[in-house]
Amino acid sequence: MIEQFDTASETYDEDFTNTLTGRLQRKLVWKYLDEKILNRGVLNILELNCGTGEDALHLAEMGHRVTATDISIEMLKQAQNKTPINKDNVTFSKLDVTKLSHFKCIDRFDLVFSNFGGLNCIDEKEMQKLSRNLTKILKPNGALIMVIMPNLCLWESFYFFAKLKFSEVFRRKKSSVLADVSGLKIETWYYSPNMIIELFKPQFSKVKVRPIGFFAPPSYMETFVKKYQKLFRWISFLEIKFSRFAWQARLADHYYIELQVK
Repeated sequence: MIEQFDTASETYDEDFTNTLTGRLQRKLVWKYLDEKILNRGVLNILELNCGTGEDALHLAEMGHRVTATDISIEMLKQAQNKTPINKDNVTFSKLDVTKLSHFKCIDRFDLVFSNFGGLNCIDEKEMQKLSRNLTKILKPNGALIMVIMPNLCLWESFYFFAKLKFSEVFRRKKSSVLADVSGLKIETWYYSPNMIIELFKPQFSKVKVRPIGFFAPPSYMETFVKKYQKLFRWISFLEIKFSRFAWQARLADHYYIELQVK
């Protein structure tokens, strides 16, 4: 998996970060994230699966102390290349989330954050282990915010149905799927909001669930989006104004879920 993400790092920003849908979905994530941390002073934040560093740099720009981690050295290099030389409140380091028990931190974290399906790369057993390990590095009442891909996406089902790929219409319902990440196949597990709440229930309680990409299509439909940009403007309007109900989360491309240490 490391080699796959190393290779994907070369085009990840082009394939997702800088796409119209990618920017729209990140805008929504930042809206909810910023609401959570606004006016709370300087927070100590750990990011898991930081990719090329977009979120880490956003949080650092807000003045927080950010430790951004990823399993891929090449992803981390991309992130470091984006970072201004004088930006000393963000650090990047290699970390496999399945080995979080080996992670050493001097100060406990106020918030652990993982965006855009980074945690969809681990199975249920590892997810439960992650939950237990996170309580060891989070402060009392600390927050865990994840952006997860659910096990059903209306846009994706419509996309595969329109292409007559009927076996793929409900592919997210399978136990695991070889999903495409920048042209590479990576084993992926999909979780409904209720599944995540149940997996983390022994250590965490639910605070908030919001859809990310209910009206907006997945980033692999970028060709369609660019072709029909007037339609996409309407989709963007709907996404920003009306994609805010918890029930929509189980049908969106991603969802934002906020948990708190019990």
